[in-house]
Amino acid sequence: MLMRTLLLLCLSLMPLPPAHAEPLHFGVNAMWIPGDAATLTERFRKARSLGVTHVRMDWEWRQVEATPGTYQWSRLDDLVRAAHAEGIELLPIVHYAPDWAVRPETKPADVYEMALREDTFSEYARFLLASIERYGPGGSAPFAFTPIRGWQVWNEPNIKQFWGPAPDPGSYSRLMQRVHQVTAGVRARVQIVHAGLAKADLLFMWQLWDINPAHGETFDVMAVHPYVFDWRDGVRQPEAMDRDVAEYAALGFVGSVADPGYLGKVFNLQLFMTLRGAVGKPVWITEMGYFVGTHRLGVSEQEQSARLAKTVDFIKQKLTDTPYGDGLRAYPTNVRRVYWFALEDYPSSDGMGNFGLFRADGSARPSADAFRAYTR
Repeated sequence: MLMRTLLLLCLSLMPLPPAHAEPLHFGVNAMWIPGDAATLTERFRKARSLGVTHVRMDWEWRQVEATPGTYQWSRLDDLVRAAHAEGIELLPIVHYAPDWAVRPETKPADVYEMALREDTFSEYARFLLASIERYGPGGSAPFAFTPIRGWQVWNEPNIKQFWGPAPDPGSYSRLMQRVHQVTAGVRARVQIVHAGLAKADLLFMWQLWDINPAHGETFDVMAVHPYVFDWRDGVRQPEAMDRDVAEYAALGFVGSVADPGYLGKVFNLQLFMTLRGAVGKPVWITEMGYFVGTHRLGVSEQEQSARLAKTVDFIKQKLTDTPYGDGLRAYPTNVRRVYWFALEDYPSSDGMGNFGLFRADGSARPSADAFRAYTR
């Protein structure tokens, strides 16, 4: 009881996260490869047909700096030119390191990319800075381009698939600290976007701030991928929530901490940042979606469309400007953008690649119309 009283007092003395009048913005995730102009142009036109101008894409370091210290920008130049021609603003996911920068262990079969070696963090940060200086506001690229304002530092470092061979919050914390140091001179012109966490992983957040209490200073936007899949429960409803746990509810957190697979737990990330002094940081959902298929976590095309609508409605009603709840939960989650996953189906050996608003043959699914209803 004393802890709760003290927390209520502390929160009452904190400034509320600022209210925002602007609408929720939408974008989509799209593949970059194979990277040719014709394919990119087609993808960007599909995105525009959905009513969006924001596209999140891989920004592959390995395509530029195959040899340490030598930048070859031609492939990213092609990407940026195509985006500009179609009126698209990119959100680059800066990852996929060159071979010389990754950890030396053999990559396990279930890992998509290995983590960086810590002695290459400075090279990563310099590549990010060079990208901003070329393609960001006031950039030096020798052609017309749409300035890229948001830059995302890696993807899902809290799971082994993208931080192989195993997640390491200390390592990611140190990477963010190095990025913070190297990009200090351009931070007024761009937004450094935190890696999207695989689900609303409060435990990983807790570890990051325990390692560096100033972790909130290293980024401008928090990002999360709050998929509602669970191997035991199947596909959860957007409004589903597990029971509160008394010791965490006393701090204001919703549900249990151990299971992040509930959409409403995005609120926990905002509350945690508020408690740790990072008040009012915007949250971007940089991936959210459902895949079509007979897999136990798959849905039908009609259900994909219906779930998209229910999910976006929940986000708009519960996770934007409105306080999530009462008392310790009387804070807005401040979700400002949603990048739907994904624009198109992609090849997948496990049958889970059919996330697309467009099918592999290029035809639109019913979910494309459902999405377009919100982007209008």
